[in-house]
Amino acid sequence: MGLYAAKGAVLVAARLGLGHAATRLLLHMALESWDDTDNPGNQPPRRYFASRESSAIALGYLAPDNGSESAYHSVKRAIAELVASGAIERVSSGHRGHNAEFNLLVDSRKLALPPLTGHLTRENVHMGNTRREFTPEYKDEAVKLV
Repeated sequence: MGLYAAKGAVLVAARLGLGHAATRLLLHMALESWDDTDNPGNQPPRRYFASRESSAIALGYLAPDNGSESAYHSVKRAIAELVASGAIERVSSGHRGHNAEFNLLVDSRKLALPPLTGHLTRENVHMGNTRREFTPEYKDEAVKLV
């Protein structure tokens, strides 16, 4: 489902310096959500709406412990860290019979690499189709690797 969202989640977690539990939960959320392009369910992309028990499994609480008070508090702390860091935003709160919903603030587009034409130089090394330049010290390394 959310392969590209999961790749984006790994980068977001590293850039934000998320803790272990928050990183695990963000990756789980990304894998359970739909990407931008691969979305046969026509759901909003990067929308997570699984149960608290499902989130607890991502944090290592297997059944029947995934419904425990300890699991509930672990999920609550991880979600609070994700919201506070800006990795996710709450769409709606959960209540009896309805799960909470969150938007994942990660990129889930399949990024195509630009075609390599001509001679690869330090000046034409780019990442994906965003054309974001590497920093100067990494450009030299990228040219060596290619």
